[in-house]
Amino acid sequence: MRKTAFFFFALLIGAMLITSCSKYSGYKEADSGLYYKFISESGDTAKPRLNDILDVVMSYGTKDSTLMPANGVIQIQLMKPMFKGDIYEGFAMMHKGDSASFIISADSFFTKIARAPRPKFIDSSSVLYFNVKLKDFMSLEQLMKKRQEENAKLEQEEMTKLDSYLKTNNITVQPTASGIYFIEVQKGKGPKPTTGQKVSVHYTGTLLDGKKFDSSYDRKEPISFALGTGAVIKGWDEAISMMSKGGKAKVIIPSKMAYGERAQGPIPAFSTLVFDVELVDITK
Repeated sequence: MRKTAFFFFALLIGAMLITSCSKYSGYKEADSGLYYKFISESGDTAKPRLNDILDVVMSYGTKDSTLMPANGVIQIQLMKPMFKGDIYEGFAMMHKGDSASFIISADSFFTKIARAPRPKFIDSSSVLYFNVKLKDFMSLEQLMKKRQEENAKLEQEEMTKLDSYLKTNNITVQPTASGIYFIEVQKGKGPKPTTGQKVSVHYTGTLLDGKKFDSSYDRKEPISFALGTGAVIKGWDEAISMMSKGGKAKVIIPSKMAYGERAQGPIPAFSTLVFDVELVDITK
């Protein structure tokens, strides 16, 4: 009994010594110097590979302050580690569905990954704590295919909404070859502008649901630009070239002649735009 009691006592002392010597309590150290701790493990066996696109929920900061709070899912491409104990090494350790915490050098992170000045309140010997949830990952090829499928669906939805708008508003004019709808409201008495000329235009822009996203009338000043030089969306260049000075028109511009798959401020991706425009002036 005495030998057994001594044995367990020795184990307890040994465990206490190991714990007291651990630099960061609860974290394991990889050979590279990366400190890591798995908070939850999904049991999934799939791990991301180099260049895969990761969907992660992530926050990081010092022990006492948060530099970047978690704010929904962000996409990160898995790169080769840039230094020993790099956060990219941590990403590569995770399985789909895992949550983990990593401790890395703050100086190395700002110098080699963020490429930004290290905040003054963080010294060169400080570390950063990264809390990461790996939601999903896919290859670049899979991502491109997924985006193409999503874009095709959104484009089809746009055309359905446009058809409904045209029917609801009894718009029967035929689209131009490019797909825009030009409805003359007031015929101008002046000349038509030519490519390269500076035009001044008043406008109000709305989405198909009537939501206004911009208006020069609200600012009490028309917008000026050189026609046909790519200074504005393609649909505008085409529509304004069809007008005469002093004329007014309603122009319906599908996204392929506007911002396409790019969201632009209050304008969602694949949005057909409706403009009430007035060609105020033309100058050389």
